[in-house]
Amino acid sequence: MPTNRETAPAHETFRAASAPWLTGFLVLLGILVGVAGWGRTPAHHAAAVCGALALASLGYGLYWRPRLEVHDREVRLVNPLRTVSVPWERIVDVTTRFAVTLVTADGRYSSFALPSAGAGASFRAGADAVNRNHPIARPDGSVRVGDLTSTASGAAAHRVRSEWQRRIETGEIDVFADRGEPAAVRTRWVPGPLAATLVLGAASAVLFTV
Repeated sequence: MPTNRETAPAHETFRAASAPWLTGFLVLLGILVGVAGWGRTPAHHAAAVCGALALASLGYGLYWRPRLEVHDREVRLVNPLRTVSVPWERIVDVTTRFAVTLVTADGRYSSFALPSAGAGASFRAGADAVNRNHPIARPDGSVRVGDLTSTASGAAAHRVRSEWQRRIETGEIDVFADRGEPAAVRTRWVPGPLAATLVLGAASAVLFTV
């Protein structure tokens, strides 16, 4: 019989449930701006194109690009301005109070893409979403809204917790053994997408005045 390790995908991605339609809205708005702003001069044409690209870039950088990725060696938090790679052995807790947050001995790293769900999510959640989170239920049996697996934040947190716990149980991660310094948390700044939005927006504004 195949183990969970053999059947689990090597790479999983979690985004906010609203990411597709918010990105699509800004792309559509960009198209409308491009069409409506198309003027009579080459400068106005260029301004309309820059404005459309600025809105599309904003949608990508702010809503589609941010995500949480589960990899074999680490959990990767891709945020608008930086990407944080947290090795499994560095994780000591996963919380969802305000957003999916990986807690390590040296700091806390939150996912911009996965804020905690609102109170309304509890009314839309079925019993199965609560039962699957039973191990992290409070003493009174309740579950934090952000941990409900019917929400994007809850599903991502549940996946990370399950894989982390599996690695501890199988000995891949030994929280008691001293095996030297574990792999470091890596942070990489990626300002490109939002910088492109600012540059394109500024260029559009300047060209419209020409």
